Amino acid sequence: MKNELLDKGIITPSGEISKDKINLVAGAVTQPFAEMVWVTTGGDMETINRLTDILVTMNTHADRGKLFKILKMLYGLMGLPFSEEAEPMDADPAVLGYFIFSFTADFGETMQDIIADEKE
Repeated sequence: MKNELLDKGIITPSGEISKDKINLVAGAVTQPFAEMVWVTTGGDMETINRLTDILVTMNTHADRGKLFKILKMLYGLMGLPFSEEAEPMDADPAVLGYFIFSFTADFGETMQDIIADEKE
């Protein structure tokens, strides 16, 4: 899997993570996820806040792998395909940590945008 991260440009040849690439992948997968969360919950802020709390509180070294599996399961439950580019993100702890961080930040921003659009 680490070779796949290297092949996809997620890890550089020097072994560093490419934050720009991870941000691009996270941004691309977060938008449809957040929109589907909004639709499937009917905009229920209590549920959205609980999900956000899970994203934040499970973003620990011990729980990130579980959180990644939960996210993939939620994608499936909502009928969304999980990105092939995001699939190997759990192969490296530093990559996974930054991916979850970026995903969570993008989720919050996207939700704020959706809420603002709804108020107009």
